[in-house]
Amino acid sequence: MAQEYRTEQERMLDEIRNRTADSVRPRAAILIDDTSTHAGPFFAISALEDAAIDVDQCDMSFIEDVADFTLPKGMTIYGTFQSIELDSGKVIAYRI
Repeated sequence: MAQEYRTEQERMLDEIRNRTADSVRPRAAILIDDTSTHAGPFFAISALEDAAIDVDQCDMSFIEDVADFTLPKGMTIYGTFQSIELDSGKVIAYRI
């Protein structure tokens, strides 16, 4: 069996590629297209169509005077979301 020879630079680039992929890859991407509450935590939410986010059922204790809002189709928001509930629309939520 032939031995594969690799330079130190090739090994280092492979290690960087592997570690970077692990740090930015979500554990799961969940399609949400109903009005149920979905438990996170999530780090990003992407709208597949205009989506009305119902903040009454979400943990928004870190923000005062927050109101429901619409996430436009194609937009992604980032943060730490403990849960998400929609009034309408369709999103992909990325679990941490």
